[in-house]
Amino acid sequence: MTISFGVVISTYNAPEMLRLVLESYARQTDTGFHLYIADDGSGPETRQVIEVFRKSSPVPITHMHHEDEGFRKARIHNRIIAQAEEDYLLLTDGDCMPLPGLVAAHRRLASQGYFVSGSRILLSKALSRRLQAAGNAVPDLNLPRMLTWRMQGGINRLFPLLIPPRLSASHTRLHGIRGCHLSCWRSDLIRVNGFDETFEGWGREDSDLAARLLHAGFRRRDLRGLPVLHLWHNEAPRQRLAENDAILRQCLDEQRIRAKKGITEL
Repeated sequence: MTISFGVVISTYNAPEMLRLVLESYARQTDTGFHLYIADDGSGPETRQVIEVFRKSSPVPITHMHHEDEGFRKARIHNRIIAQAEEDYLLLTDGDCMPLPGLVAAHRRLASQGYFVSGSRILLSKALSRRLQAAGNAVPDLNLPRMLTWRMQGGINRLFPLLIPPRLSASHTRLHGIRGCHLSCWRSDLIRVNGFDETFEGWGREDSDLAARLLHAGFRRRDLRGLPVLHLWHNEAPRQRLAENDAILRQCLDEQRIRAKKGITEL
């Protein structure tokens, strides 16, 4: 049975980074997927990037936008999860460029009862700015180029790029979850009521989602190889991090499965 597949990209006022990410998804070896853009209130420049890309995109695109009322990543994701019709969703960010085989690997490795946590490689500030300044010239993300970037100090590590994609043994650890590289069955996301919108501001909403999936009996497997390439940018404000840490601790203590304010509360 062929698994229908969706990619959900979160973005906020970073049009040049989003352009690089979209063009990288257009170069996937497997283009049988739907692209969802979870736009947390960006300005018109982001919409323009999306509309230009849409004209030549090999995949269908849904751009979902809401008003800018602060960091509301959880809510815009929940709206997309509620609407999506695909069996399996890859959750990622608009600052993370995929290698060409990413979608094919996640589709091939999808298995009932599990969600997959992937890794990332960090791009330097100089390389990130150079890529964004290059207009429409998005480079091929092949191994020779990665080797050159590593020798020039443009990326922070090379080993994940050298190994064939495979999954680790299943486990229930929460440490190391990357919200920018996580895939899951849509039905499992519905089971835990999606993201919890009680998290305000940056931080821990992804860990909370993974924790509730584990509490519901799903197990985690880590994708070895095929990291996403994380573009450098200034850190988001973290003034709510202490409060969000407390919400996550409560979720863990209660072994909570469903989001307090999630998809059913839309």
